[in-house]
Amino acid sequence: MSEIPQSQPPQYTGYIPPQPRKTRWWIPVVIIFGVLAVFVIGIIAFFAAVVGSINSSSNKVVEVKPNSVLMLNLSRPMSEYNAHSGLFQKQSPATFLEILNAVKRAKTDDNIKGIYIKPGTASGFAKATELLGVLEDFKQSGKFIYAFMESGERANYYAALSADSIFMPREGYLQLNAAGTSVMFYKGLFEKLGVDAHVEQFEEYKSFGEPYSRKSFSAPAKDELRTLIAQRADIFNQAVSKLRKMDLDIVTSAINRGIYTSDSLKANGFIDGFSTETEVREKLRVRSYGSDDKANKLRLVSIDNYSESSDKKQVTIADVKNQIAIIYASGTIRTGKRGGNSPFGGGGDADIASESFISDLKKARENEFVKAIILRIDSPGGSALASDIMWEEIQKTRKIKPVYASMSDVAASGGYYMAMACDTIIAHPQTITGSVGVIGILPTFAGTLDKIGITVDTISTGHSSHFMSPYLAHNEQDLKLFHTLMEGTYRRFVSKAAESRHKSYEDMRALAKGKVWSGNDAQKVGLVDVLGGWQTTLSLVKRRLGIADSTKVMVQIYPKPQDDIKELLKAIGINMDDDESDESSSDDNSEERLQAILRQTMGAAAWSAFTHPTAMPESIRKQFANGYSLLNVSMKEHTLMALPYSLE
Repeated sequence: MSEIPQSQPPQYTGYIPPQPRKTRWWIPVVIIFGVLAVFVIGIIAFFAAVVGSINSSSNKVVEVKPNSVLMLNLSRPMSEYNAHSGLFQKQSPATFLEILNAVKRAKTDDNIKGIYIKPGTASGFAKATELLGVLEDFKQSGKFIYAFMESGERANYYAALSADSIFMPREGYLQLNAAGTSVMFYKGLFEKLGVDAHVEQFEEYKSFGEPYSRKSFSAPAKDELRTLIAQRADIFNQAVSKLRKMDLDIVTSAINRGIYTSDSLKANGFIDGFSTETEVREKLRVRSYGSDDKANKLRLVSIDNYSESSDKKQVTIADVKNQIAIIYASGTIRTGKRGGNSPFGGGGDADIASESFISDLKKARENEFVKAIILRIDSPGGSALASDIMWEEIQKTRKIKPVYASMSDVAASGGYYMAMACDTIIAHPQTITGSVGVIGILPTFAGTLDKIGITVDTISTGHSSHFMSPYLAHNEQDLKLFHTLMEGTYRRFVSKAAESRHKSYEDMRALAKGKVWSGNDAQKVGLVDVLGGWQTTLSLVKRRLGIADSTKVMVQIYPKPQDDIKELLKAIGINMDDDESDESSSDDNSEERLQAILRQTMGAAAWSAFTHPTAMPESIRKQFANGYSLLNVSMKEHTLMALPYSLE
């Protein structure tokens, strides 16, 4: 049998054929996708945590335990509304209306034994007076109010007046001076710089432009301010006399001398004792429990938390189809949309931008469930054009549903222009209102250019080619034309005010002339309809809708708080604004141009130092903030309706 031959393995010949190289191309791809995946997962986790915290915080109801003390910390001004959603804040600050409602509810809340007040940053006089009235009403329940202040001035003391006992540390001081005001005038500086500011004011009381054209008050301006200051001083002194149970003459005499140290304050009856804050908290603990048992701990609940706690009492709620819209109008009036930021604080969120306001008003008007609208006005005025645009929209709205104006600390000039378009005007007795007038300022820097050796040559196609040019000296013909333009705006303002208040033109003009009135005096002469604060306004609106005063109603708030998530995404380049409008920024760059001009004029270092929060006292800072806001408006608007001075 033959054998099958076996195949032989190939013999090695010294040659190796080329083999395909095994590359690891997938490694960088995996790394890239891995990094992206981690990034995306991180973003998702972050926003999931954020949304979860929002949901948990919004769903969490603050529990108020027995023997609690409501803490009213006034270290910040009482704001009318919150511009932001409060995403990155531990607690959204309570608005002024929420503070009032919280104090009223605490009056009958068995878990609240008393109130602890810590006065701090001053708020407007009207808001402070309204809060004082609510706190006085709280005391009718027999519950206590304690106040503690380390130092302060008149406004801080006014906020503490409702307290049964006011305490200060022995080394504390209180600048309890007689009422007064001071205003800076710039004409002397302008003369040194060669600046000529021509002012057209309608009429003699419209004194906003006087600091630029005079070196002191005019007689009408001084008379107007003295009247307002004297009224407020009298109200302050009477409040001290009533709540501290002191003779009015003794109070007036002591304040005229001026009282500062805690020793003299106690000796004269303005405070009750010397204590540190720790000692005051111990007094609160004992008072809230009625015993000195050391096992009992002080339970303080902030006004912010309490305003969001549940009201366990049975309350009647109006039908969802009977809602009220509250549109907040706070700050300087200007054209455009909300946005911007003042280097002195506040900024675009606190301004009344005409386009944004009209958008809010339109939403409230077209909401079928909203049966009435309240405009809560806290504004010294601003742009005449923006004021008129908003007036037209309010007029259109009141033909469809009732519109009420509720005046806060100030509703003057353009602020009154808005209010007079409403069906009913409610002013607090201490509201500053009126100032029906306009102001125009025409500056020229021809003298300045001459001082530094700059000459100006012109090419013209007509006389009007250089009308209102800041580089050329004023001429008589241009000034006459400027006067005519301002006068037309003023006459239209007076005419519309006369029509809305059912007066003749001459009768309204007698009340106009740029004069400022307290709410109390304005009601006497027919500029407002009703005296009162928030409670009066809400009661009137409920009555109009046929709703009992004790019944709660659903409220729509405008402007809607800005979504902080959208702001965060926008900062990294993701825009999630809806299709209706972009409320995040102004539609012009006037504020950027203004800051650039000021920064270039002063120098970057000086500008940064000047705008630093601690660069100047708060009262002076407020004056600069007010002036800056109006200066920003004037970069675009040539005619202003603005309150002459801030009295706070």
